[in-house]
Amino acid sequence: MPLLRCLALLFAASAAPLSFPDVQLLEEKGETSAGVSLGDLNGDGRMDLMLAKGRHWPLHNRVLLNNGQGGYTASNLGAQPDRTYSAALADIDRDGDLDVVVSNDAPDRKLIYKNDGKARFTEAGTFGEPGWTTRYVTLGDLNGDGYPDIVAANRGGGPKPVASFVCFNDRRGGFPACQAVPSESATSIAVRDLDGDGAADLFVPHRDGGQSAVLWNDGQGRFASTTKVGPEKAVARISAVGDLDGDQRPDLVYIDEAKRAAFVMYARGKRAFSEAQALPGNAHTPYALALGDLNRDGRLDIVVGLVKAPGVVYFNDGTGRNFQQVPWNDGAGVVYGMVFGDVNGDKVTDIIAARSDAPNAVWFGKPAKP
Repeated sequence: MPLLRCLALLFAASAAPLSFPDVQLLEEKGETSAGVSLGDLNGDGRMDLMLAKGRHWPLHNRVLLNNGQGGYTASNLGAQPDRTYSAALADIDRDGDLDVVVSNDAPDRKLIYKNDGKARFTEAGTFGEPGWTTRYVTLGDLNGDGYPDIVAANRGGGPKPVASFVCFNDRRGGFPACQAVPSESATSIAVRDLDGDGAADLFVPHRDGGQSAVLWNDGQGRFASTTKVGPEKAVARISAVGDLDGDQRPDLVYIDEAKRAAFVMYARGKRAFSEAQALPGNAHTPYALALGDLNRDGRLDIVVGLVKAPGVVYFNDGTGRNFQQVPWNDGAGVVYGMVFGDVNGDKVTDIIAARSDAPNAVWFGKPAKP
């Protein structure tokens, strides 16, 4: 085995879980925030934040530019408040800066904002229909043209289930053409190549009492083939995809609000997945989920945000089946969304959370004491 590989494995084996004792509130009061995104918006090398706010009650989305001194310069994203669940960042026109795709609930327009490179954002168009009950959007190249497309998760049910949609980039950062995907009620859709064929597939967790599904991409952004996964009746709000056990195959992770737990479905190859296996922990209602290598040991960890209770970081021992649990946050409000990154420049990963009924905040990661 090459020396560098041996050293990397030795470092990974010795990496310890982080703790998250210190918090910085991003706002003075709690409102109905639903999402947060992280990225360098103005090209100064520092990580900035985009807060998605409003949900069903219009509020201004907020741009928070990192001043490099432990604080942020805040401004509104657009001129008008709207009902936003997510404000996703991507370079949609490939001009070298991060633009914003805003998913609004009905009856608001779904908006595109383009960045001039200095974090000055201009409303540049819309996608989809104002009547869509859109929750979260995910960006990914679905048709292999090198430009990020939009996947819009729409919630609904009843005799005529609401479809989710993919909207294709016209290679100029516009999204004039959308098509429905074979799905039912969804509030998030994860985008990842799940079968190794080079095309981005979709993991669609069922939000309102049905079975989740993986939609297989034919390489052109069409999803004619579907595999049902997980229990027949799920109440899954958020999903994530990543290789937890190191077998080079992405696993499926989701939270079930009704069963009050997070679950993993392990990839078996040939488009098959295991039965859903619950992660351990106290029975609190989960509402947010994300994957990330928080302690930088080369293994994906699982982070869960809860309703009115401190969340849990599941630090992965490398097997993808054994986790050390570490609490994070103060348990106030409801965690709707999370991102991870080093926002204070100490080379340790922090957790940034969007919350409803409690202020949005950063929890700073700290290495474990020897």
